[in-house]
Amino acid sequence: MRPYIVALFNQKGGISKTTTSTNLAVCLAAFGKTVLVVDLDSQGDSTKSLGIDSKIREGVFDLFINNVPVESVIRSTPYDGVWVLPSTYSLAGIEVKLSELQNSQRTLNAILANANLDCDYVVIDCPPALGILPINALAAAHAVIIPVTATPYANDGLLRTLPSIKYVQEGLNKSLLLQGVLFTIHDRNKTARRISDLIRSRLGGTVYRSQIPRDNMVIEAATAGLPVCIYAPRSAAAQAHLDFTEEFLNRHASIVAKAGETIAPHPAHDVALDRLLRWRGEIASAAGPATNAAGLRQQKSQLDRLLYGDRPLIERWHLGIIHFFIDNRLSLAMFLLLVLAGVIALLGASLEGLRRLSDIVGL
Repeated sequence: MRPYIVALFNQKGGISKTTTSTNLAVCLAAFGKTVLVVDLDSQGDSTKSLGIDSKIREGVFDLFINNVPVESVIRSTPYDGVWVLPSTYSLAGIEVKLSELQNSQRTLNAILANANLDCDYVVIDCPPALGILPINALAAAHAVIIPVTATPYANDGLLRTLPSIKYVQEGLNKSLLLQGVLFTIHDRNKTARRISDLIRSRLGGTVYRSQIPRDNMVIEAATAGLPVCIYAPRSAAAQAHLDFTEEFLNRHASIVAKAGETIAPHPAHDVALDRLLRWRGEIASAAGPATNAAGLRQQKSQLDRLLYGDRPLIERWHLGIIHFFIDNRLSLAMFLLLVLAGVIALLGASLEGLRRLSDIVGL
């Protein structure tokens, strides 16, 4: 049976396509599936996040331009059941090269069709904008997932992305299915709720129930060069990715059931989590203890620059407190209750003081 190919695509950048791609692949493997990740983004973040050196000689560029066989380009990862067709720096110039080829929009489709892929899923990480590489991904895929953030600009990006998918469906790939829209970097504020409700009202059941929350652990994981599901398997973002992956598997099972086919059932959520925790332990053991305090300070400095930029120290403290209470809402509730109790006690003491003062002066 040929693998199920899914592309993650949105014309807007900065909406967590790469994070979603890598964590979907790792979570699929945690659920017992085998996965090939195709990194079509010239930045190579999916490649690096899955433990592959971005300075390797051969990658996706060589598949497209030099007709190198897939078997010589594919790379294994530290995670059982996950492989990568890596991106290299030369991929940045592929648009011009591909424009010179005949039928260039179907190149990836031909590459995957002719390869002997022994896996259950192919996950394609697309670059932003509708260039030749995303068109290749959509032309080769069975389904597309659109990651989106609940912000006004991201909503505009979604409205531009849907016609692009329809263009491919009408010409290059009539069987391409919009499998779902996934909210990423999701906040629980009024604006985010209003935009997410608007998108859900327009797209209905196409939108996944699972939502990937904003979580500082994602930034820390990126700094460490790991998927957040490996870096912090019990974090809010990692648990949301597991939930999304399970929902993705259930949707795929429903799709194939309509065609009279079946897929192997996946294990329970707890089994997948245990596998992620085991991989995390193996990665930690392989890395070993920190070599020295300077290395730890350097990592903390890099993380601080990602989180706070060049803000002064007092602003960093302020933002740090805000981030702490965002991640620990129970602590925020207790803090507010203590403040309220303090205010009530202060008012009570003030009223008692005024009463005694009035008794003294005879009022």
